Amino acid sequence: MDTPPPVPDVTPLRGERVKFTPLRMENIHTHFRWNNDPELNRLDSEVPYEEESFGAFKGRFERMCEESSPSTRTFEIHALEDDTLIGVAYAAHINPHSRHAKVGITIGDRDYWGRGYGRASFEMLLSYCFDQGNLHRVSAETFEYHTAWRDLIEGMGFTREGTARDYLRRDGRYWDKGLYALLAPAYRARRGEARQEPSVEAA
Repeated sequence: MDTPPPVPDVTPLRGERVKFTPLRMENIHTHFRWNNDPELNRLDSEVPYEEESFGAFKGRFERMCEESSPSTRTFEIHALEDDTLIGVAYAAHINPHSRHAKVGITIGDRDYWGRGYGRASFEMLLSYCFDQGNLHRVSAETFEYHTAWRDLIEGMGFTREGTARDYLRRDGRYWDKGLYALLAPAYRARRGEARQEPSVEAA
C-alpha cells in the first residue's frame, strides 16, 4: 500500500479569532521571553526550569525556523484583532502511514489568558490535523496540576486513555501525567459532520 502524503505545511492558517504563521526570526525576543518564563516552563515542559542565555536560544531558534521536518509542524499563534503574537502551537511525531500525531498549544502572552484564545487556537490546530492533514488520531498529554489544559482537552472531546503515575517531580512531590486522544469520527461527530473515513487496504 502506498504511504499517505504527510500533513501539509500550509501557512498562514486563519480562523475566526486567530491565525497560524511559521516561526519568524523577527519575533525571537518574544519567544525568548516565553522560553525563560518559569511559570510557562512549569505548565508545559518536563525539563526543570533553567534560564537559557540569549545566544544559546538564538542558535536553537534559528534551526527551528530554518529546518523543515515532515514529522513536526510548529506555528506562531497571532490574535486577528491586532496581529499580536500570543503563543505557539505544534503537531509532532506525525506518522503519515498510521495517520496520527501529538499536539499542544501554549498561550504565552498572559494578557490573552482566560479570553477563549486557547480554545480558538486548539480548534484550528485540530482542523489542520483532521481536515487538512486527514489524520485519524490526535493525542495530547497534560500534567496533573495543569487543570486548565486538562479541561480544554476534555471539553474538545478527547478521551482519557491512561495515566502515567508519578511521572513528574515538581514542587517537592510527584505528579501524574494524563494521556488523551481524539479520533477522527469523534471529532467529526462533535462538529456535526458525517465525512467518510478513507478505507484501509491490506498491506
